[in-house]
Amino acid sequence: MSIKPETTNRILVVDDEEILRNLIVKFMKKEGYEPIEASDGKSAIELYRITNPQVVLSDVRMPGMDGITLLQKVKSIDPQAIFILMTGYGDEETVLEALRAGATNFFKKPFNFKEVSDVINSVIRHKMMIDVSPFYSESLVEETKKFEIVTENANILPVINQIGIHLKNLFPESDIINLKIGIEEMITNAIEHGNLRITFDEKSDALTKGRLGKLIRERMKENNNGEKKVYVQSKLSSTELEIVIIDEGEGFNWRTLPDPEDDNFLNYHGRGIFLTRIFYDQVLFNEEGNQVTIIKRKSTL
Repeated sequence: MSIKPETTNRILVVDDEEILRNLIVKFMKKEGYEPIEASDGKSAIELYRITNPQVVLSDVRMPGMDGITLLQKVKSIDPQAIFILMTGYGDEETVLEALRAGATNFFKKPFNFKEVSDVINSVIRHKMMIDVSPFYSESLVEETKKFEIVTENANILPVINQIGIHLKNLFPESDIINLKIGIEEMITNAIEHGNLRITFDEKSDALTKGRLGKLIRERMKENNNGEKKVYVQSKLSSTELEIVIIDEGEGFNWRTLPDPEDDNFLNYHGRGIFLTRIFYDQVLFNEEGNQVTIIKRKSTL
């Protein structure tokens, strides 16, 4: 069966819990998306073939076919499919397996609908920018780029797009969106948690109350935070991608972050850093915690 051309806002919502699925669909419509719903994995696969959505938002635990099996089948249809998990306590092992199999993100129930919408919007933007053919050269051997991002005028997407132009020299296109997500998460952390000194608890509370934008504007005005910069340097060689991100904040205790092998990672904050640790081979902080280096090596398999 042929796959129809995709639309830029079509979301496939998969959950056997009808009440939650209806709530998600209702919210997605309000946010301007075109949600399509499925109550099980089998019908989700057929809908994916017919509608070719931009994103699949799926529960982990479902009768008949669980979320990771659905992920694997969707990826067999389209290796570049964007798959986001909805999960609860006790699903840590499954979430890790799914992320390593190509899932892009996960949300622990109960979650903030607006945060889910923001993440979906972000991955769609990255997916739409995947075609860099006008600027791409397979002859590239090495490149280094440096960026300075002013906090109050931060525009992260062009920086990520510049870094991403030649990523397919080293990595399959199915990995590139997740690599871009990792870059976005770390730059966002440098701005919000570094320069603006917003704690993970403060951000979580602001997201729940729908006032994150207000909190960011308030912090911009304190101690000339808006004038602070984030410095980004990327280096792409024939063997690896290395990105160094430095903020002008006071740093943080990165040692308290969950390890990807921690069975209780769903209980912790810092999901963006956690995801980056899954998508990249190394995530290294300096002693103070205001500089991070992320490294992804070309697979030798």
